[in-house]
Amino acid sequence: MTDSVQAFRTPDGPLVSTDLIGCAVEASDGSVGKVDPVSEEVAPDHLVVDTGGPLLSKKVLLPLWVVAHVDEGTRTLSVPRTKDHVKAAPRFDRDLRVTDAGYRARIDEHYLDRMDRPDESGVSGS
Repeated sequence: MTDSVQAFRTPDGPLVSTDLIGCAVEASDGSVGKVDPVSEEVAPDHLVVDTGGPLLSKKVLLPLWVVAHVDEGTRTLSVPRTKDHVKAAPRFDRDLRVTDAGYRARIDEHYLDRMDRPDESGVSGS
């Protein structure tokens, strides 16, 4: 697994999830969305990513351990997953939040699952 966002440091200390609201999220094959302000409700271990526009909006949870790199200059998070994989994550459910162990398990399983499967080129991992 990659370092959590809290492991990324700024001159003022560790970067936390609420610092990332509004950041672009880049998947391995392009832009997947932006970190939604509702992330404040699920911090500190997850982010809510809005993966669509006004008509096709879908918000998904993204565990911080999935984030591979934070570019503070461009306010961009890099995740080693495809856009389709992130968009296929279970929809963010405000009623379940991340306090529901079953919901958290489904989210983590979704992202862990991809790490152990070969992609179309036969390469395991992201």
